[in-house]
Amino acid sequence: MGILDGRPLGFECADVVQAQRESDVIFGCVFLGLLKDALQDGITLSWDVESLDSEAATQSNSTEKNRVIDQDVNDLKQVLTHLQALTGGDGVTVTAGRSPQYDQGRSLQVAIAAGKKTDGNTTRVPIKWEQAVEDHVVALLKNKELVAENFDKEFGAYYGIVDAKDNTLPKVISSVRRLIPYATEGGRWNRAVPLHGLIGYDDPRRVCTAQDSPKQAGSIEPTELISRWNGKDEVCGYCHGMVWAVAEQRCDFPQGKAYELALGKNTHKLSSCFGCSTFLLANGHVPSSMHLGRSDSWVPLPEGPNATAPFSTSKDKEIADRKVFAQLNREWAEHVSGWLTAGAHRVVEARRDTFPAEVVETVRRLLQEVDRRRSVQSVANLFLDALTVHDKDLPRLKRFVGV
Repeated sequence: MGILDGRPLGFECADVVQAQRESDVIFGCVFLGLLKDALQDGITLSWDVESLDSEAATQSNSTEKNRVIDQDVNDLKQVLTHLQALTGGDGVTVTAGRSPQYDQGRSLQVAIAAGKKTDGNTTRVPIKWEQAVEDHVVALLKNKELVAENFDKEFGAYYGIVDAKDNTLPKVISSVRRLIPYATEGGRWNRAVPLHGLIGYDDPRRVCTAQDSPKQAGSIEPTELISRWNGKDEVCGYCHGMVWAVAEQRCDFPQGKAYELALGKNTHKLSSCFGCSTFLLANGHVPSSMHLGRSDSWVPLPEGPNATAPFSTSKDKEIADRKVFAQLNREWAEHVSGWLTAGAHRVVEARRDTFPAEVVETVRRLLQEVDRRRSVQSVANLFLDALTVHDKDLPRLKRFVGV
């Protein structure tokens, strides 16, 4: 029912519980499968809790904040220990701690550095920017009016950028909202509620104003895309700046490195969301730091004939860039489909009481649905559908493992 069989789920109590359970299970299986693969490949993973990850932490004094954050870190360690025991990778490094703190733009920091898998461990911040890119970023940070009028109004203002010697006119690309018809891109779950996927659609305190929330500064999103949406027939998804940076690096700067800039006073962490982490690892990159905050309605790159290609300089290049987008998305879908399936099998093969009974029962139904689907993209889309049930990722995993 719900995500697994395509049935609409509204906001009545029973439907909310069902949506949460299926979302938890799908997310947890992908996480477990990714963890298993990374550990078998000898990749050092760094998982972090956001410095202001809890609502209680944002409303309390510093002592209470630290207590709440420390509890989140302990919960994260407990979850990782529980799942790592199922992977056979006990001797490989998995670290858990606080996300590096963003310092409000006082230095050249990034949310994430996308290193190559062959590099082993990656640094949290770049050692040295290429000069043209550094000059551009410095000028951006010094533009106090731009920062105050745009970036300071955003929550989680992360912009993709490529550090490369020949990137002399660097672009910074924001998260871009996309409206995806349910029957396209491998097929998506229609929850049959207004504004499905738009951040705030499931919150009665925000739903009335969610459609009027401004797009990020400098966004390539079509003007009034969301404000003119009738809230039906499509699901809203968010393609993050890091995803765009990986695409631009692959299209234009193969020797460069993809980063995501952290900007604005409402931005707190320097680590990658789980959605972007799946995209990076699937395409040969290792995130410098990953967090289990939110990946609400995360989606990969657009592919259709009307897809935006923000760094294309001609029609021919736009066609070529879209082929690269499709290749990156194909790698992502193949990996996520594999992680989901492998993680689900680990759950049902685990000894009794390793997972809550309702989780195991839902995983069995999940495997039946995976067998029914005809393409890796449609299987991977179960993960995207799960991310439209908005929640923080650490609580998802805690419910998944019964912590």
